[in-house]
Amino acid sequence: MPRKKEATFEEKLAHLEQIVDKLESGQSSLKEIMEDYTLGMELSKKCLDELKTVEDNMDLVLRENSGEVIEEPLILEGGN
Repeated sequence: MPRKKEATFEEKLAHLEQIVDKLESGQSSLKEIMEDYTLGMELSKKCLDELKTVEDNMDLVLRENSGEVIEEPLILEGGN
């Protein structure tokens, strides 16, 4: 049986936003709230992990200097 395709970052984020909207509406049962909260936390962790991976990959930028390629940490404006 084929494996289920992993959702993209954007799809996970959109699903997380739907869950937040649903929770904020106050129209769910306690059971639905717990299920949505649990799923939301899982989606949040997956999104954060994915962002961390991208950030780690972008941390080193290649720059040409006197014919040499030098790796330097990426410094973002407003970042910590």
